[in-house]
Formats: sequence, C-alpha cells, structure tokens
Amino acid sequence: MPLFSIIIPVYNVQNYLSACVKSVVEQPGPRDWECILVDDGSTDQSGAMCDALAAELPGLQVIHRENGGLAAARNTGLKAATGDWLLFLDSDDAMAPGLLAQLRGALAAHPDCDWFIGKHLEWQPDGTLTPHDGLHLVPGPFASSDYAARLKALYTAGHWSVWKYCIRRSFLEQARVRFLPDCVWAEDWPFDLELLLRCDRLYFLDTVFTHYRVGRQGSLLTDAKNLPKRFRGLAAAQRRLARLSANGTADAAAYAAMQDAAADVFWPQARTAAVRDAAIRKACLPYIEQLRPLYPHGTEVRTRRDWRLFRWMMQTFGPRFTLWAASLQRK
Repeated sequence: MPLFSIIIPVYNVQNYLSACVKSVVEQPGPRDWECILVDDGSTDQSGAMCDALAAELPGLQVIHRENGGLAAARNTGLKAATGDWLLFLDSDDAMAPGLLAQLRGALAAHPDCDWFIGKHLEWQPDGTLTPHDGLHLVPGPFASSDYAARLKALYTAGHWSVWKYCIRRSFLEQARVRFLPDCVWAEDWPFDLELLLRCDRLYFLDTVFTHYRVGRQGSLLTDAKNLPKRFRGLAAAQRRLARLSANGTADAAAYAAMQDAAADVFWPQARTAAVRDAAIRKACLPYIEQLRPLYPHGTEVRTRRDWRLFRWMMQTFGPRFTLWAASLQRK
C-alpha cells in the first residue's frame, strides 16, 4: 500500500499537464506514492496525454470519465485511492520540489494528526514564483473545541485550497466528507467547512506544497462567462450547509460561523457579477436570489464602506436593480 495518493483532476490542460506530472514523478526519495489522473471528459489531447504518460512513467493510474466537474473528478480519485495519505494537485499547477520528502518527516514526527496544511507560491505568467499576499500561517499544531477558532486559523493560513493539504485517508473515510458534485466552482470551501466539524486539531507546516499558476485564461476563475456556474455552486453549497444545521451535525454557533464564511465567498462574487453584459447578469440572478439567506452575513463585507453600501442596496432594492446600477460604474 502506498504512503501517498496524489489525485489530479484533468480537463483540457494539454499545455500544462506534462509539467504537472513531471513535478510529481521527479520528487526525490522512494516511490511510495500513487498518482491518479482523472480525465474529466477532456475535449483536447489531455486524455491521450494521460494514457501516454502512464505508459511511460511508473506510479501513474488513469481514469477516464464523462465530464462532471472538478468536484466529481476529485471524488472519483478518492474512490480509487489506496494510500495512507491524500494529496490533491490541480493539473495546471506543480508540486513543489521536495514536498514528499518533507511530508515523510512531518507525518512520522506527528503521528496523532490527521490533517496537515501547508503553503503555496503563485506561479506568475512570466515564470516567477511569489508568495501570496494576505496569508498568515503559524507553524505548529492548532487545537480548539471552538469551531469558529478552527475556521479562522484555517482561512487565515490557506483560503480554502485543498492542494495545500495532506489528509489521512482513513480519517476522511470515517468522516464521510466528499466534494459536492453540484459545486462546480470553489469546491474547496464547503469541503473544508464540513471537514472542520470532524477535526478539532490541525497541524500547520511551514512547507510549500504547490506552485499555483495564476492568470490562466479560460479557467473558472478568470472567465466572466463562468459567473453563473460560480453562483450555482454557491447555492448548492449553501443548501448543504443548511442540511448540516437542520440535522444537528452543525450546532448553532458552528452554523453561524459557516454562514459568515459562505458570505465571505459570496460577496466578492456578487460584486463581480455587476457586469455590463445583461445576459450574464440575468443568468446569475436565480442563484443570487437563492442566496438571500447570506445577505445579512459576512465578516469582510463589514470592513469596507463600498462593500457595506453594496450589501445595503442588495438588501433594500434586490439583486436585479443593484447589479444593473453597479454595472453602470464599470468601464
């Protein structure tokens, strides 16, 4: 049985896939890992490249599936994983050199921990690597029975990024937490919020896990046409959090912290949806309406006057008028 299972969802990344896989294969040390490439119905040469790489390089496993989105692809990888520890890597990013060697030492030194969190560097279009501004990771263990305190520690260090985690597979299976297939954008944060309910002890490592590629055109993060998908995912996540509250999995205090966290994801996207393209605004509106329970919530929205004004307009006039009015300020 391998020590690590590295799960890489693959979709239309023919220009980046080889570098991603190479970053795993060239990790120093024993080959105590399996790398699971989940081709999510790619329409370019990515699927064929997965097969070619697996035929050439030991340790790679390929699964082809119909397109279902990043969350569904990660769940497919989880079903196939056999390693003691789980790592996630996006197919346009790269695993930091020497990561697995550092993790072997950390796992042996802290056998009572189930969830390790590290850092990342941003991989700029010109090839340079830079730290991500605004994150503050304090190395060492963090234990608390207060859900909100655990949430704050995780968010401050990482901003919902599973490709900076190393999670014990048996713990995840026992927790029965999976990625939400309906959450086709930012699927990390509802996964994190739910998993935090089952884990009161985190371990933060002063270790770079991932070189995260920024500014790739056509990704869910950069293409305005994907805005409706973002809100559809937010609405799906909100329904999941509401069920966790209704069935008693999350108590009142934990659910309140979850709502603030969800709103902190929602509000920047709501402002982004104030685009000049009326068709995009119209496609977003049904999901933004479903997210009305989040309107009173959020921590970051309280810190800026313009955000507070935007929220007041959303609560007073509704999203249709507010997005239209805000779009008039866009160039």
